[in-house]
Amino acid sequence: MHTAGKIFLGLGVLMLIGGGIMAGMGGNALEDGVEGLDDLANFAIEDSASGTLNVDDKDGEGDLGFTFWIKGDYLDEDGDGRWDHCATTDITILSHPEVSDDWGDEARELNGSFYYEIRDWFDGCEADEENTDYDRADPEGLIKVGRACLACYAGPMEFESNTEVWVTYDDEIIEELFGAGGELAGGLMGLLGGIGLFGCGICSLILGGVLALVLKDPKEATQIQQPPTV
Repeated sequence: MHTAGKIFLGLGVLMLIGGGIMAGMGGNALEDGVEGLDDLANFAIEDSASGTLNVDDKDGEGDLGFTFWIKGDYLDEDGDGRWDHCATTDITILSHPEVSDDWGDEARELNGSFYYEIRDWFDGCEADEENTDYDRADPEGLIKVGRACLACYAGPMEFESNTEVWVTYDDEIIEELFGAGGELAGGLMGLLGGIGLFGCGICSLILGGVLALVLKDPKEATQIQQPPTV
C-alpha cells in the first residue's frame, strides 16, 4: 500500500474517533442544559398561604427578590381598570432582611414590602392585554400577582396571604437561565464540531482507500551486472 494511502486512512480513523467523542460530550452538555431549563419551573414555595423564604444575595448588593403567583385568569369583570385577582389577593410581608440603598427611590420606598406588578412597564395591575404574564400558565394555570423583597440583602423573608400562592426566587431563576444557556451553547458547538470532524474522518478514509488502490509503491531499481570481460 502506498504511504499516502496509509496516512489518510490513519487520519480518517483518528478523526472518526475524535468526532465521536466530541459529539458525545456535546450531546451530554445539551442534555444538561435542557435539564437546567426544566429546573426553572421549580418553585421556592408551592400552594401555601404563608412561609419563610431565604434571600441568598451572593454578590452582597441586594437581590431582585421573589415573584408571587396564584391560580386564576386575567379578568376585569367589575370594569374598574384593574385585574380582579389583584383586588382579591392580600399578601403581607411579616419580616424581611435589610434593603440596599443603592437601588434607587422605589426600592427604598417599598422597603422590602409586597407590591402588585404584572409587567414592570405597567402601573401595577392595570387591566391591559399587554399587562399579562403567562409564563406559569401551562401546566400550573398560574397568573402573576406581584413581587416582594426588592433589593433585599441576605436573610429570611416571612409572608402570609389570604389565598394560596406559589413563589419563585427571581435571582435563582436568572442564574439558572444563564447556566443552562451556556451549557446549551457549548453542547451545540461540541455536537456540531464532532459531527464535522466525523464527516472529515469519513472523507479521509475514502480518499485513503482510493489512494491505496490507485497508487502503487515504487519498485526498487534492479541492477544487472555484466560479467567481467577477459
